[in-house]
Amino acid sequence: MPRCNIPQKYAFFADEAGISQDRFTVVGGCCLTSAMAEEVYASIEKYRNDFNMHSELKWSKISNQKVQEYEAFVELFFALNSTNHIQFHSVIFDSHQWDHKSYNNGDRDVGLSKLYYQLILQKFIKRCGKEGDLFACLDRRNSSTSLNELREMLNAGENQSGLSNRPLKQLISKDSKLDDILQLNDVILGAVCAIRNGRHLLAGGREAKKVIARKVLSNSGLQKFASDSPSGVHRFTVWNFKARERKR
Repeated sequence: MPRCNIPQKYAFFADEAGISQDRFTVVGGCCLTSAMAEEVYASIEKYRNDFNMHSELKWSKISNQKVQEYEAFVELFFALNSTNHIQFHSVIFDSHQWDHKSYNNGDRDVGLSKLYYQLILQKFIKRCGKEGDLFACLDRRNSSTSLNELREMLNAGENQSGLSNRPLKQLISKDSKLDDILQLNDVILGAVCAIRNGRHLLAGGREAKKVIARKVLSNSGLQKFASDSPSGVHRFTVWNFKARERKR
């Protein structure tokens, strides 16, 4: 079964969506404890056997022929989510607001890395860092920001918030084909991105993806993804990040 060894107490699995033609870019991740990870992996393995879904599970692979299987995968996620085995957190950014020239050294990837930084710092490290050591795994991506550099920045950011124990002990990247939680995250993240960009409302396109996107929205407990989730919500959150004003 594709899985990751988690030596720390808390884990976060993250990826991005909507970075090409979509207006809204989404960086999202699944958070869980290492103690819960075994049951999550076992539940996904059972799902794979029950539905004969042994290849990579991925938003881009959702087809009209497999819509029922992916509906069951989403139902599994929300069963795990409702029992607090796993949480989902995301940050959404309007790409029309990017000002890479002023703030990101002209590098689009720097802006994307900043979204990873904000999500991991605000939704993972600040919430779990006081409880124990942390582990984060990103789906493999080509980036001008090294993993070590990002980990150092995240630990420094947390230090400014009052924690000095450098809680993020490991930050790695992995091909999602090799980890079932990354694959689970990919499907939920893809649905959030589709809804935020309004792709579920358009004529044409793959009907199965619209079905899955609507299912994620209806089960998320949120009315829409264009508004931030309430402050008291912790199991499934969206955060519409606001850009700094453009320099004149």
